[in-house]
Amino acid sequence: MSENICKGCVESVIVSEEVIEELLMEAAETPEKLVCDSIYQERLGICSSCASLQYGTTCAYSGCIIRYRAKFKGKACPNIGNPKWHKVV
Repeated sequence: MSENICKGCVESVIVSEEVIEELLMEAAETPEKLVCDSIYQERLGICSSCASLQYGTTCAYSGCIIRYRAKFKGKACPNIGNPKWHKVV
């Protein structure tokens, strides 16, 4: 078994740019659920400097693709003990 395979889902944990772009296009279909660009960029900056960022794309706390999760108003940093960014109400 390759070391880049998720034990829980038996899928590769490496996500292609194409898949991420598809997710972002899907998210754009509901703009009322998305944060503004400045908040999005701030969240991405925080995640990019986090020690729990894996493969440059994935949060170790949630398994989420950060470029997708950071888009949504209703999502917060999944670090339960010390969230680095919060939901937008």
